[in-house]
Amino acid sequence: DSDIIAGMRWAAGLSVDGVSPAISQPRARVINLSLGSDAATCSLAYRDAVAAVNAVGVVVVAAAGNGSMGVESPASCDGVIAVAALRHVGTKTHYSSLGPQVAISAPGGNCVNATGSCLYPILTAANSGIQNPVSAADGGSSYRIVWGTSFAAPMVSGTVALMFAVRPELTPDAVKRVLVRSARPFPTSGAGDLLPCQASTTVEQPECYCTTSTCGAGMLDTAGAVAQAVSTGLAVVSVSPVAPTVGTRVTLTGSDSVPSAMGNRITSYQWELVDGGGIVSALSGDLASSSISATPSAAGSFLVRLTVVDDASEVAITEKTVVVSAVPSSGGGG
Repeated sequence: DSDIIAGMRWAAGLSVDGVSPAISQPRARVINLSLGSDAATCSLAYRDAVAAVNAVGVVVVAAAGNGSMGVESPASCDGVIAVAALRHVGTKTHYSSLGPQVAISAPGGNCVNATGSCLYPILTAANSGIQNPVSAADGGSSYRIVWGTSFAAPMVSGTVALMFAVRPELTPDAVKRVLVRSARPFPTSGAGDLLPCQASTTVEQPECYCTTSTCGAGMLDTAGAVAQAVSTGLAVVSVSPVAPTVGTRVTLTGSDSVPSAMGNRITSYQWELVDGGGIVSALSGDLASSSISATPSAAGSFLVRLTVVDDASEVAITEKTVVVSAVPSSGGGG
């Protein structure tokens, strides 16, 4: 994990112990993590790393996992775009992990036949070199038949790269919003007598019809995402601190919101407390400003809505759920 986190920080242009010099500009705009662990809970180390790279505008995409149960870490971390895997007919593959942390799903490859060649795999480039590439003439370069959420995630990462190519000012939150809004609906029939997917951290979930609570917003639509990235205005809410605790003042900022292609800047903001969750009674500050705050009285969550208008009179709306944790204990060790 420490190596992976160091690699994430280095790719984002952040300082890494023992590596010099630090670079001033991000090396990457999107980091793909085709990896995971059996742990479902996002560790503090991963949470800090994701928050740090998101803060400099770098998107993190991760494979949900191949355990067919709950989403694995680091895909389960806040700020990560978790990707589940679909069969060729749009249903969840038997192996893909699933759950509410999944943002979107993409093809992951599957072999439906019991014998013979795999009918529906992902065909990917491979190289057997350990430290350097090995040439095709030496048998090192080839194509491999593969499957897994590790191959669904890069499809989303590639889409994000195309989105940055047409609109480099997009923030990580805005990127996720575009992916979610442009996704195609999951099929609900046509693949036989299957049940709707049910998320579970204890029971394996076989092939099933995806729902928005188990497999994300829908099926990846690369062309749709790029088109929306070019034209759509987006309301974006940033939360500071990233992991708020009870009694800590939470600042909500909308200044990362993106105007539409017809506009140049955001001209108005409007905040609303949709649901205080019993821990926030009201928002503090000018509800028509770009930034407001709240001080939660207990652990739980609250929901806010931000409406922005740009100078072309285009309106964008988003809602943000802020999760508040209990104050960490100061004792203990190990």
